[in-house]
Amino acid sequence: MNAIGTMQVELRIPRKPEFVKLARATAWALAAQLDFMVSHADDIKLAVGEACTNAVEHVPADQRDEVVVRFVVDPARLTVEVVDNGPGFSVADGEEPGEAIVPGENERGLGLVIIQSIMDEVDVVCDPKTGTCVRMTKYRSRP
Repeated sequence: MNAIGTMQVELRIPRKPEFVKLARATAWALAAQLDFMVSHADDIKLAVGEACTNAVEHVPADQRDEVVVRFVVDPARLTVEVVDNGPGFSVADGEEPGEAIVPGENERGLGLVIIQSIMDEVDVVCDPKTGTCVRMTKYRSRP
């Protein structure tokens, strides 16, 4: 892609499982448009899907009815933020990513572990007032 400045694309989707596919498709299309390698575009698509699925599944029904997916592009990287109004998690809640997986018992809940394994940087910010933001970055080339 030609030299670009910083730009932002924001997608607001209903907090329903059938709209996760739209977020994944948008992520892949944007990554491809930005000339990421196909394998990296696939990683970005998977990470966005996992983060959106977590937002759909773990936000209480009485919370905000949308998930915000924000793509921030600059010449060196693509950063994606998936924001929901959920309470987030803490180590005390027993939801620490990477805990031991017992086959047949807790195979779900690997979304964050998957995201961390395929993206270059991952940060999760949980705030009871503003919700949970999963920020994921993929560099065009590793720093």
